[in-house]
Amino acid sequence: MKRLSWALLLWAVVPSDAQTPCSPGALEDVASRVHTIQEELKHVQVGEMDTTVPATARDRLAQLKDALSCLADVALAQAGPSVDAVELQNKIANVLTANLQEPADAAAVSNDDQVVGSFGQNLTVNVSRPPNVTELLETEFTVGIPCGDDHVLLIYAVDNGTWKRQLRWQAPPLKEISDAFGDFFVSGVLSPSAGGTSASSIVVAHGTPWCTSRFSGFAIDVLSAGSTPDSPKVLWHTQRGYSRGDFIPRLRCSGDTFELRINESSFDIDSFERRVIYRYRLDEHQGIHRIEPIAIHARGFVEEWLSAPWPESERFSTQGTGSMLQIIHDQFEQPRKSDSEFVTHRHGPVRACNSPGTFQVEIRSTLEKIIPGKPGGESQPLPTRYFHIREAKGGYLMVSAPSEADPGCKGADLMPKRAN
Repeated sequence: MKRLSWALLLWAVVPSDAQTPCSPGALEDVASRVHTIQEELKHVQVGEMDTTVPATARDRLAQLKDALSCLADVALAQAGPSVDAVELQNKIANVLTANLQEPADAAAVSNDDQVVGSFGQNLTVNVSRPPNVTELLETEFTVGIPCGDDHVLLIYAVDNGTWKRQLRWQAPPLKEISDAFGDFFVSGVLSPSAGGTSASSIVVAHGTPWCTSRFSGFAIDVLSAGSTPDSPKVLWHTQRGYSRGDFIPRLRCSGDTFELRINESSFDIDSFERRVIYRYRLDEHQGIHRIEPIAIHARGFVEEWLSAPWPESERFSTQGTGSMLQIIHDQFEQPRKSDSEFVTHRHGPVRACNSPGTFQVEIRSTLEKIIPGKPGGESQPLPTRYFHIREAKGGYLMVSAPSEADPGCKGADLMPKRAN
């Protein structure tokens, strides 16, 4: 099973508190400050594949985010409660010379006043009203960094006829490229009535910029307003792995529920990646609970059940089977014994069982040994597991996982592998 080294993916879940006061003024004056910082960042030397953020770039990026937040504050202060989000976005983009189309070759080349692949360039801005909570405005800035981008999210609400910033969410000052909130960045709002709470909660999911590997890590945070707009409360946080392929992660919020769909690496050495559904509900105590579905089909359910933390997987298991199933769950989570031994897995057939709505999902495992001087090493078959799952509302429940096939589960393979 492929596993990401989480030691390389440590997120701080609090934003930078080094913001500078925002003085009111003309929009053009604040934009001039943004352009000055961008010009300074152009002169920061960026080594090829260098993942460390120089101290000068780190400081200037923090200043740039402050200036962008200030500019948004000024633009919203000049806007009425019924301002059109698209018009406001165009106004901010025009004064920043932002939202320019990126050239096809994303190497570090010049494009008028933008520089692709360096710090602080290629600004974009997006202003929108959450579809389920129209009295709020979301303003999101994207800032270019080597091998990716970083983001700033600002949430505004009307107070006595004037837009006031309620929340600001961003990465702490960057020491490494992987500290950025980027690669992908999606947000949504749980409506004020969600879980009986009196205020909206903000859901933010972001990836981790990476200069080499296709596989990286992402985080989901559920936020609410804190003592100051720049210090939101983190109600809940999780981090998982994902595949940085062509699939664009999608976040949906509805009432007290949110759902992120994303691709993750598959532990089947022939499948490469799989689709995962991270669906959660906010309860009346502001607790977050994972709910079905967790995958798009039976085979995906078994793999996610094996990959998720046990407290989550236990929720998707039949009552009375917890201790027995946990042993099997933990066996698939065990790290490799040494650098010369590792376990591989392959998906077997998926068959319907005699009991209605029950399926048998086969997973074959092999112990691989690296033998110096012997190409391909040695392979030793391990016990095959036959996972029995039952259809439930919205998904499946894990029933059992014997090491022998059930004769009552027969017939054609419902998920045959495609021929090459």
